[in-house]
Amino acid sequence: MHEIRVVKPQIWNFEVVKGERAWEEVAYSARVSGVPANIPAEEVFKVMVRNDYGSVLEHIIVKFDVKMTKGNAPELLEHRIASHTGYSTRYIRVYEGIDREKPAYEVILPPHVMRDSEKKKVFLDMVSENLRLYEEMLASGMPKESARYILPFCMAVGIYHFTINLRSLLNMLGLRLCVRASPEFRCLASQLYFRLLDEIPLLRGLVGCRGFMRGACPESDVTGVRVGEQHPSYPPCPFKNRESDIYIPTFRELRSGVQAEKFNLERAVEVQEGIFKRWASWEF
Repeated sequence: MHEIRVVKPQIWNFEVVKGERAWEEVAYSARVSGVPANIPAEEVFKVMVRNDYGSVLEHIIVKFDVKMTKGNAPELLEHRIASHTGYSTRYIRVYEGIDREKPAYEVILPPHVMRDSEKKKVFLDMVSENLRLYEEMLASGMPKESARYILPFCMAVGIYHFTINLRSLLNMLGLRLCVRASPEFRCLASQLYFRLLDEIPLLRGLVGCRGFMRGACPESDVTGVRVGEQHPSYPPCPFKNRESDIYIPTFRELRSGVQAEKFNLERAVEVQEGIFKRWASWEF
């Protein structure tokens, strides 16, 4: 049977159309709608992002390729205001891949499996058995579109070329940079975060989870994340401590009269970027 190779979720071929000057499209569009010419273009861009004046953000187009598991790929496709072209397990033998030097099966293993060598061995043994049957079915003449039904959730065949506008990308990042997002999507979203800031540095300090971007967290009363004992499957939220200078209240807390102290934006960015680097690395 062909080699089974463990890989990480990955973003590559990242591009912002018009590159480092793409943000000027937003400032230009805002002026068309009536923003005064005496406001500096950089500030216009930041106001549009900060206040979620989203229609003008749609003029910035972002492209990238993504590799994720077959099972979690539907999470990516939930972000529907985008275009994608996907890897076809109907027409391609899974072990052939895209531009692969030699045939091999690529799989992405969940963190709780990667941390435990015994569970990892059992997991890969079961995956190997499924893939052995997949090869047997192909050898017997079964069409690829039918043999693929036995492929495991963990197969790294959620491969897409993605085109999305900045408004939709920021919505995706707000949802998927939250501690409640799946580990695999947090890894991908963190990679996208750093790629995006490399292309448009003006976005630094404006992008993060929904609580960070809105100034109030919508995850009200979520046990194990915002209130109560820490959930064992989620990393701690860095913004939930009321005694911290980076505390972000939930909407419910705001309605109940909770007052946040002055927010230390610089430290908040530093803290969340440290978390995003860990998530992007896919290290456990």
